[in-house]
Amino acid sequence: MKLKIGILEVLVIVSILITSGALVYKFLFSSGDTYQFDGDQMYKCAWVSEKILSKGFPLYADIYGRWTSTGKEFNGTVIIVGARGGTLYGIYNNRSVTIGGEMAYKENIAAEKVILRPLGNTIVSYQIYPVEGYSFKDIEDKIMNSVKPYKKLNITILGIYITGIFAVDSKTYTPTEQQYIRNKIENINNIGEKVNVHFLDNGLIIGGRQKIETLEIYDNLIKPKKILTSKITVYLILNKTLDRLPKNITSYNNITNIITLKN
Repeated sequence: MKLKIGILEVLVIVSILITSGALVYKFLFSSGDTYQFDGDQMYKCAWVSEKILSKGFPLYADIYGRWTSTGKEFNGTVIIVGARGGTLYGIYNNRSVTIGGEMAYKENIAAEKVILRPLGNTIVSYQIYPVEGYSFKDIEDKIMNSVKPYKKLNITILGIYITGIFAVDSKTYTPTEQQYIRNKIENINNIGEKVNVHFLDNGLIIGGRQKIETLEIYDNLIKPKKILTSKITVYLILNKTLDRLPKNITSYNNITNIITLKN
């Protein structure tokens, strides 16, 4: 049985392919560092946001619109943590918000214009062996020692993220102490981190993805006696594009991956 396609169907298919191709081209090969969308382009905006987030780049968005609950003007920068359909999911002033198009009523914010601002152009990641220390400052310093060679390569490091597990000897926490720590971890996650905590006898375990400077918070919060990590993956967010990275960058720390925003 032969499938017959009329001229109208052909034109519709060609139009879809051209539109999709133009969007992909604009995202992958745009020379700028921002991506701008009107309020009636939220499905495109969410699609691009998903692509950026899936690569591991921190994503910020300048939103111009209004609060749907009050109609008051909204003009601010939101940390984007997710996107689905025509909705962006973000964090603004330590609270979760949703952003829809200019006719939105279910979301918290109706956007007339959205400017996406991913941090960096390239992410270099590598692993280091488990680290032992008597404070989180010890652990941070040892991780930062692995970053020193890159600072000599004339590249701008915009951010350093880490993933791994931190086993901490400290004390057995009471229920109220546990909840206090969970509340502090929630505050950390409200600025875009993805940290989890599990309590044990005589200590706890912290894991997830976080900025390296977040470690500084834990010493006063937990007061560790000893810390042992799993292997740590270090992510360096760089300003340079892939074609401008130093050729010898892969000679340090057995780099496991290089991710670029534009592919």
